[in-house]
Amino acid sequence: MARFSTADRLIQAARDKFAAKTYTSMNIALIMHELLVEGGGERQCVSLARALARQGHQVVVYTSAYDPVNCFPEVCKDITVVQIGRGFWPSLRNPAFLRGYLDMRHLARAVKQQHDVWNPHHWPAQWGAVWLKRKLGGAVLWMCNDVPNLDEKSRQGKSIGMIRAAIHRLYYLYDRAQNRKVDLTMFLSNWAESEFKAIYSGRTCVVRSGADPVRFSPGGNRQKIRDRFNYKPDEFVLLWLGIFMPHRRLQDAIEAISRPILHDAKVRLLLAGSGRSFPEYFSYLKDLAAKLNVEDRVIFAGKVEDDEVRDFYCACDAFLFPNENQTWGLAVLEAMACGAPVLVSKGAAVHEVLTDNENAFLFPARDPDTLAQRIDYLMNHPQERNRIAQAGMALVSTKYNWTEFAKQVSSICAQLAGKEDPSQTAPAQAKLQQPHNH
Repeated sequence: MARFSTADRLIQAARDKFAAKTYTSMNIALIMHELLVEGGGERQCVSLARALARQGHQVVVYTSAYDPVNCFPEVCKDITVVQIGRGFWPSLRNPAFLRGYLDMRHLARAVKQQHDVWNPHHWPAQWGAVWLKRKLGGAVLWMCNDVPNLDEKSRQGKSIGMIRAAIHRLYYLYDRAQNRKVDLTMFLSNWAESEFKAIYSGRTCVVRSGADPVRFSPGGNRQKIRDRFNYKPDEFVLLWLGIFMPHRRLQDAIEAISRPILHDAKVRLLLAGSGRSFPEYFSYLKDLAAKLNVEDRVIFAGKVEDDEVRDFYCACDAFLFPNENQTWGLAVLEAMACGAPVLVSKGAAVHEVLTDNENAFLFPARDPDTLAQRIDYLMNHPQERNRIAQAGMALVSTKYNWTEFAKQVSSICAQLAGKEDPSQTAPAQAKLQQPHNH
């Protein structure tokens, strides 16, 4: 298989903006450790697989564990998902490092088919990819959704204990050694890329994902959702949708609607998603709403079925994303595609592609007071809400959607595999960086 002989050739090709070449279909394997829930990383993996297949590539998704009912069944029905199964001691769940190692070893042994590019998503799928590269050839293009926190944990001896910290140091050193064998690491944001470069080496680039403008668009069943929760026509509904995790900072949203500026406002906070991943955090949020006497204005909607996500986006008057240390923010783009004005924390890296007061309303992370002020402004300026919503829809439809994302990924795959560029389009956002040595 043809390969680039030097890093300079690959980087120079990117600087030339991936000049259009003759179309060539590729055989691409996406790898995700688990496809069990409807999280952002899972949606990104399977949606990219579908978009690449629609471009004419041969695409397979490999995973250790797959739940076809609870992991985007509408998307996955259009792609090939191969469940390899767990490695040794399948009932073992912790430590996560060992579970990931055993599962990826099993996956690498089980897969026999050759692929031009191995595209692992998230950690530790890149381990399986580099072992498959050694076994079968091909190039590894890692989609690093979140930078592994192994190095961070290794420096927390006072809080987690010196022995655990030392173990995490060994984890980090092993992980870093495997990552050096990756041909190129992709990130969704500049912030995530910089976090990675501080502790890992290797070539990197930033490629932004987006929403499906066909699936996510205005026109969902707004009234069905509002009737379900007994919302009145004059009530202002703020929606958050996702999986409850501490870095979502939903306590800031609950505190914001308790502020005096919103005391008499007809504002309702609809928190939609599963709380089973972090039950203690979920309980804390419920207790906080009761403590601040806003439990009548906060509804925990539970898990949202995939075929109703669009209806939820269309039912809200604004979409709220108070997340912090978030490497991207796919839900923000989906809400924008459905015509919802968005309130986004600057702690979420998706804010890198948004402009305050132009296509979104931005606010500082961990600042319920400023958030309350922005909510109050939105409620009282419907024309501004509409202007922001229209600009947001235009941004997503032209730049941040699965078609554009897949074009950029396939162009990079073509370079790594030494094949012609199938996209015919220069992915302006994909800027490869020189390796950093540590």
